[in-house]
Amino acid sequence: MSVDCRDVATARFVSTPLIVAVAEDELAARRIEDVLEADGMLVETRGLSVEELGHGAAADPDVLVVAFGRGITERDGHMRRLRKSLPDTHLIAVLPEDSRRGVRRALEAGADGVVFDTEIEAALTWTVGAVLAGQTAVPAAARHEVDRPTLSGREKQVLGMVVMGLSNKAIAAKLYLAESTVKCHLSSAFSKLGVRSRNEAADLIVHSGAGLGLGLIDVPPAYATTEGSGR
Repeated sequence: MSVDCRDVATARFVSTPLIVAVAEDELAARRIEDVLEADGMLVETRGLSVEELGHGAAADPDVLVVAFGRGITERDGHMRRLRKSLPDTHLIAVLPEDSRRGVRRALEAGADGVVFDTEIEAALTWTVGAVLAGQTAVPAAARHEVDRPTLSGREKQVLGMVVMGLSNKAIAAKLYLAESTVKCHLSSAFSKLGVRSRNEAADLIVHSGAGLGLGLIDVPPAYATTEGSGR
């Protein structure tokens, strides 16, 4: 007798969990629904936007599967609001496959599991079973991206000043560095944090800096000026 291994992922649960699927496009929502229903799960596709869900417009499901677009900062904000609005719901983020560095950010923002959009059919059922069992599940290809970034002392110092709104020129003057050196430090830090801009870096640090363990070096009060916004 053959056994469909996917059945094992959910067979241990006495009652069928309620799963709500929300996506920013109808095709992604349909893929999620089709996969989970084929594996015997109860799935409800809501017509609400992610923004509405984040403000508590939906009844609490056991699992919320959300397929996000490509805006990293916006995506993190949605996830934080969902986690706050639905503290007892298991959250699974479906991300674009090219957002591997976004996996750590999704977890820091409140996701319990992550699935790449190219792996919905192969991995979603297993991820649902894992988070319902109290586990965190991420794609194997992104496992090295889950570790918290290790920033150098200078990178922390430069990022601290970015958060305070100083321009590269102002940072260079404060630290007695060439402006090109400041740019190099920022480029390295952005790569480690998985961000592409000063705004994304500042947003990540302000909202989850403690959780990331960045340990940003304290900037003396005198540095808190309005010398520039980084433009």
